[in-house]
Amino acid sequence: MGSTHADYRTIQDAINAAKNGATILIENGSYNELLVMNKTITLRGEDKNTTILNFNPNYKISQIPLITIKANDCSIENLQITLSNTSVIATGISVNSKNTTIKNTIITKVSDGIDLSAYSELTTILNNEITNNLIGINTVGSMNNNISHNSFSSNTEYNIYLTGESDNNKVSFNIMNNSQYGIRIKGSRNNRVYKNCIEHNQRGIYCCCGAEENHIYNNTLLNNSIKNAVEMSGLNNIWYDDANGSGNYWDDYKGVDDNHDGRGDTPYTIADAGNKDFHPLMTPPIDAPCSK
Repeated sequence: MGSTHADYRTIQDAINAAKNGATILIENGSYNELLVMNKTITLRGEDKNTTILNFNPNYKISQIPLITIKANDCSIENLQITLSNTSVIATGISVNSKNTTIKNTIITKVSDGIDLSAYSELTTILNNEITNNLIGINTVGSMNNNISHNSFSSNTEYNIYLTGESDNNKVSFNIMNNSQYGIRIKGSRNNRVYKNCIEHNQRGIYCCCGAEENHIYNNTLLNNSIKNAVEMSGLNNIWYDDANGSGNYWDDYKGVDDNHDGRGDTPYTIADAGNKDFHPLMTPPIDAPCSK
């Protein structure tokens, strides 16, 4: 079942008229709207560069999401989500549901690009460009999500922030650069962070405040100006793949590989806590997003 936005005055009109399971096709153009997805639908833009949700009210407003997802099994594809009114403070997408998919979308010039609330779970965030926001992705108590193959750039505070018992998430094959923190994990456990390119941030990876038993491996960490990684004392994170003993690539690792197995012969020490990557890689993983 499908519908086309051109059949309605606004995108929200098309959402309101749609039945569960519908796909709403949005033609190229700029749309000054706030959207609420309160039923199971797919919003699919014609082209993410030219199908633009650009909220630009003539009044001052703050702390609102441009898109709120309240229903399970929704999808957003091929859109650009942004603000042109600098007096507005708004989140790009607020997810309060399960089994949401956000893919092939540009999110820029908002406060938080994507907020995953404690009511959200099993969200797939794939192949998006999330840039020039305050925070790229902010999760609070959201679990079992998959954040993969995205490009994060110039998000002022955090590219990815997992906090408030955001457990059992997978963060993989992303590029994260030009932020205060590439990824910060706070009070969250059992996340797997692997095969990401984390470069040109102030701190590449930062674990604090009850962030324990997170598995961090096969990442490439380059040119992070303060530290490639910081872990507060007393935590118990694992900085290598416990399945095959493969660690991370650190551009400031000074060790050698005398036995030529591709791993350093001495551990890499994580700043502050003194925890160690016992199997640091001598070269970036060949399939990492910044390996070339």
